[in-house]
Amino acid sequence: MMSRETTELANRLIENGHEMEVRVYYEDTDFSGVVYHSNYLKYMERSRTEWLRHLKIFHTDLREDDSAFAIHRMELKYGPPAVIDDLLIVRTILQKLTGARSFLRQEVLRQEESGVETMLCGADVEVAFINHGGGAKRFPDDLREKLGG
Repeated sequence: MMSRETTELANRLIENGHEMEVRVYYEDTDFSGVVYHSNYLKYMERSRTEWLRHLKIFHTDLREDDSAFAIHRMELKYGPPAVIDDLLIVRTILQKLTGARSFLRQEVLRQEESGVETMLCGADVEVAFINHGGGAKRFPDDLREKLGG
């Protein structure tokens, strides 16, 4: 069970993806005390980056190869809000990998006292692999292998 008494945050690989725990801080909230809607995107970005780090894929290495990941499309659906002290799970699942795109499902979840996970924000994410000029670039074989393709 996720609770406010938890002091260490998990960051782990799971089958076809990654999970990361995030604590909601005062700075994450709006005037009403709930997480401001755009902060869910920040949680998802951090989770994608930590997932890549677990796979030994580093943005600094990509930059040296004139490569980067860029969000091409994202479709969001919001549920009930998170509030201060909530411990959230950000789950990232790779659904499909093509020549230069990855398709992810990301969810920000709260585990309730009952053990049930409540989806607070869900996103279908299309990520393009690009060169620094912005054009699509095929995944190199080693990167595709690390991503599980």
